Amino acid sequence: MTNETKKYAETYGGMAGAVLPLIIMMGTMIFMVAFGMRSTKNFWSAGYFAVLAGFLVYKDKKAFQKALIDGVRDNIFAFMIACFLFAGVMSKILTASHLIEALLYVMTKINMSPALMPIICFFICVVLSSATGSAAGALNTAGPLLIPLSVGMGCNVNLICGAILAGSCFGDNLAPISDTTIASSLSQEVDVMKVVRSRFKYALIAGAISVVGYLVFGFMDAGNGVSAEMAAVDATYASSIVFLIIPVLVVVLMLRGSGLFTSLLVSEMAGFVLLFAFGYLTPAELVAKDGLIANAFDGMLSSIIFILFIFVMVSLISEAGVLDAILVWMRKYAKSEKSAEIAAGAMVSVMGIVISSGTSAISFCGPIIRKLLRPFKIDRARAANFLDGLGCGVGYLVPTNPGCLNLAAIAVASGVVSEGYNAVSFVGYNFHSMALTLVFWFAILSGWGMKHETDEELAADGVVIEDGNSEK
Repeated sequence: MTNETKKYAETYGGMAGAVLPLIIMMGTMIFMVAFGMRSTKNFWSAGYFAVLAGFLVYKDKKAFQKALIDGVRDNIFAFMIACFLFAGVMSKILTASHLIEALLYVMTKINMSPALMPIICFFICVVLSSATGSAAGALNTAGPLLIPLSVGMGCNVNLICGAILAGSCFGDNLAPISDTTIASSLSQEVDVMKVVRSRFKYALIAGAISVVGYLVFGFMDAGNGVSAEMAAVDATYASSIVFLIIPVLVVVLMLRGSGLFTSLLVSEMAGFVLLFAFGYLTPAELVAKDGLIANAFDGMLSSIIFILFIFVMVSLISEAGVLDAILVWMRKYAKSEKSAEIAAGAMVSVMGIVISSGTSAISFCGPIIRKLLRPFKIDRARAANFLDGLGCGVGYLVPTNPGCLNLAAIAVASGVVSEGYNAVSFVGYNFHSMALTLVFWFAILSGWGMKHETDEELAADGVVIEDGNSEK
């Protein structure tokens, strides 16, 4: 059905009423951030108020109920729920394995200069975030150990926090099990592993720029090493290095064609066996109400509930014709594939700043960007790449980003900085997010990496073609 013949839900106030749920949600979130309420749980209220606004402006309450249910049962959202929960279990397995302590012990044996600590912190978080798909997991696992250790060696705390944040951003952008990778891929109707394979070149270029930055600033800011701090890391968990096999197994299985769920579940079963064998976990601790699985799921619920409200809000405004109205407005300025990509890139960049969350910006912008780019048949993996790249790039440069706030709190808790320390001090050292932003804007403006898809390729992936010229 075309936009010209589609019957939209009627709202009080016309288009102004139709867009009210979006305005209420965004306005409430901005208000909360301004008054220091920056938790994802705070944003639940913004989502709930958006639903209330939709209920009030919809003339036909049955149409409202249908739109709400359509948002909840969206196939992409359903897939994301399972992905988030399984990814949460994987993250908890690696945390329980003491893998980070093993990696730290290995590093202490090489007696590195304090000047190398920023790049070491970056690489450790690259490994952790890439393995778990969780920036939060990398921050919360590595931060409490790496920040005091590095500062004790004489390193600049802002540079170290920036390196930890950047390494965490790397995996959040690239890992197959990352929520941003999943959201960007599914919103563009493309296979996750196809996206990951095509994303490597962008991530590696940004990563190389980051490496140079941390090496240069590391040697510029290097202090006098304090050997006593290095001696505090002992060999207690050195044997946990074997747990590296778990994230490696996920990647190998996926590269061999196994599905995401198969790869995760098989690797998690292997992880449980190893945890039992090493004595790090008992069956009772696995299934307890505050055990590994329960904590893993609890850790994901906050994001899942917030994203549910995003899908419901998008469904409410979509059924009222708002998304198509935005598309019409954007298409006035998107007469070519380049202008369309510029409009799409600007949209996700602005939303990343306003929402202060790359994942939320990707989830919100994804469906709109998909519709905007469809007529040009631009490679869906390319669209998913700059959607995720700019979401993570811009998102992690905003001091109110949940990851930035979390890392600042970890630094304060470690005792190496004062109570007033905040993310403004270190986001300028997040070289990877800066590099991602530059790399993807260069790709958009220059056309680097531009590819198109044929109707046959789209049909082979199950993307329905309406009339041979545009996708449905």
